[in-house]
Amino acid sequence: YKCMVLPASTEEDRMLKKRYAVFTDDGDLSELKGFEMKRRGELRIIQIFQEEIFKQGYFLKGKTREEVYNHAGEVANRWFDVLDTKGANMLDEEVVDLISEKKSMSKSVEDSGGLKATAITCARRLAEILGSQILQDKSLTCHLIISEKP
Repeated sequence: YKCMVLPASTEEDRMLKKRYAVFTDDGDLSELKGFEMKRRGELRIIQIFQEEIFKQGYFLKGKTREEVYNHAGEVANRWFDVLDTKGANMLDEEVVDLISEKKSMSKSVEDSGGLKATAITCARRLAEILGSQILQDKSLTCHLIISEKP
């Protein structure tokens, strides 16, 4: 392989979940495991950022580690600017799509008992407005944004 990306832990002797990306000698992304872009329910902004970084081969640009980090950092800075400016140059719908999560529940909220999860909390709060019948639906999907302030 030409390049393998393995994220490091910020704490000594702490194991990370299996995460890695492998690029072949011709620059193709041959394996990708454990990153958010492969998971359902993750923030779209993180998925798009990782798709850009990995699928467009930013880890292959540059001849030194510093050059590679600079290329990848340009992409990270662009997405950080979207957050920092609160999406000032974007439509509201685009910003909501980037920072929201979709959670689907296989059981109804009532069948979940005392479990705690963001989707269950969201469904219970929606039921206060829309009525308790939504708590009985088995394939309920909650589209939510987690924020510090309402």
